[in-house]
Amino acid sequence: MSNLSLTLFALAMVLAGPLLTLAALPSASHGLVLVLSPPWTDREAPIARAGGHGLGTRISSLGTLAQADNAEFATRLRATGPFLVLDGRAIAALCGVTG
Repeated sequence: MSNLSLTLFALAMVLAGPLLTLAALPSASHGLVLVLSPPWTDREAPIARAGGHGLGTRISSLGTLAQADNAEFATRLRATGPFLVLDGRAIAALCGVTG
C-alpha cells in the first residue's frame, strides 16, 4: 500500500465514529437540525416550506442550522432534498454547547 492509501485509511478510521454519530437521524422530529446541501442551492426556501427557520449565518458553504416547533419538521425537510438533515443538538454538544 502506498503512503497516501495508508493515510486515507487512517483518516477514515479516526473520523468514522464522529461521522456516524453526526449522521444519525435527529432523535426528535423537531427542534434544532443541521441542513447540509450543495452551496449552489437555496436552503432558506425548503426550510421555510418544512415549517422552520434558519439560525445564525446564512453564508456557510454547505450547512445551515435550522429550528422549528413543528413535530414533522425534520421529516418534511428531509423530503425537500438536502444531502443530510442531522441532529443539531448532537453537533452543538460536540462544540461544548449544552441546554
